[in-house]
Amino acid sequence: MSLTSQVQPIDAAYVLDADRGHHLDPLNFWVFDSGVGTPPTAAEITEHFRRRAPIYAELNRRFVAVPGHLDHAYWVADDLPVEQRILHDERVGLDWPALLDVLEDLAADSLDARETAWRLDIFHGVRDAPGATGPATVVVFRGNHSLISGPIVHPLWEAFYGQGTEPVHFPGLGPVEPRLNPVLAAARGLARAPRATIRYVRTIRAAVRDAKQAQTAGAAGSAPAPEITSTRLNRDPGDRRTVLVLRLGRVGSLPRNVTVTALALTTISLALQRYLTETEGRCPQDLTAFVTLAVGAAPESLGINRIGWTNVLLHPGVDAIPERAAAVQASLIESRETATAASLRRLTDAASIPSFVLPRELAASRRRLDARPAPRMHTALTSIRVKNTTPWALAARPLLFGAGCPPLTSEATLIHGLFGLGDDLTLTVITSPDVMPDAQRYATLLEEAFADVLEEVRPGV
Repeated sequence: MSLTSQVQPIDAAYVLDADRGHHLDPLNFWVFDSGVGTPPTAAEITEHFRRRAPIYAELNRRFVAVPGHLDHAYWVADDLPVEQRILHDERVGLDWPALLDVLEDLAADSLDARETAWRLDIFHGVRDAPGATGPATVVVFRGNHSLISGPIVHPLWEAFYGQGTEPVHFPGLGPVEPRLNPVLAAARGLARAPRATIRYVRTIRAAVRDAKQAQTAGAAGSAPAPEITSTRLNRDPGDRRTVLVLRLGRVGSLPRNVTVTALALTTISLALQRYLTETEGRCPQDLTAFVTLAVGAAPESLGINRIGWTNVLLHPGVDAIPERAAAVQASLIESRETATAASLRRLTDAASIPSFVLPRELAASRRRLDARPAPRMHTALTSIRVKNTTPWALAARPLLFGAGCPPLTSEATLIHGLFGLGDDLTLTVITSPDVMPDAQRYATLLEEAFADVLEEVRPGV
């Protein structure tokens, strides 16, 4: 057994949290337009994925725990045939709103990585898909969060729909074991436990010491994220999900001081301000979004979920849209610089957690979160850009767009996923009827806000 086949703690946490009922699996989907041609048949689609199986073979794995958490779990080879990974849904000819209803049901379910870490659901003849010229084919990827996160989205597209013929590498994903001997794995973990415990204690002591020194020096970002004004968005999302998909299209060139992420955040700022003013009579001046960060300096050995996050102020008190966009961009830059270093340290420290400590630390983190008197965010944004370098296709039918739904948490109950295929943007929103019972109204406000922001930040275009 190789240590490189072990599931890293930051990835294993998603499986262990799911055991406690905290479902955190993302949903990814792609829409293919056959135009005036014939849509692909179920047999053609299955053959497409069977032919490309050697290219995405690195994904084929399942999570196997070591008894008693005496060592970290292992990734073990999953030889599930392609035909058993793909479900061709019998509801042929769904219209787009009905498909979104299905996506909401899929997003509400978790995928047990102990059985298999990913599956595909295929929907045929979907009517009225945004931008499609005829019935569309929609492929939905359900993957356990221990396997799928932002850094491997582009490799996933490449493996499934690219033109390459060589196996695709998924950064952060180690090799698999052909099988696991649980007795040997437990004995090996016991033998390593004393040294692992000493190393972890030293890591914790160093982190506490560094935090105290940073606070004494008044370093930016050393204090915990501030508590903010609670709104209707800060309530338990429950088990149901609501999914919205907005095709924003191509944004064209933007001013140098406004990135695509800042453009999306400004849009969210404006839409949420209008929404909260309509529904609550006011919008808090500390309107805040969590934004995920790719920690490029994090080595692949830390796992798939080598990501961080930061708080970004949305500046609802700045009335002029260009000035608000500039303020949001400045907040994003400032917070990103301090958060990236902090995230790298957090990821590095997490990698040293002994296997028998990990479940206890996750439970303690949940208790701390549940006891928090006030929220840290009002919404969240994950922004992913897929380079438009190849004619993505499914059985020779071109890709119209792809997108995804990050998972809800007890804190992040309104999450936006911005997916860019080149500069062609799709914005997904996932929330809950318990948080936002009038989600279609929010979708309208988002579309209006995006048009307003584009008009203001690109004058004369």
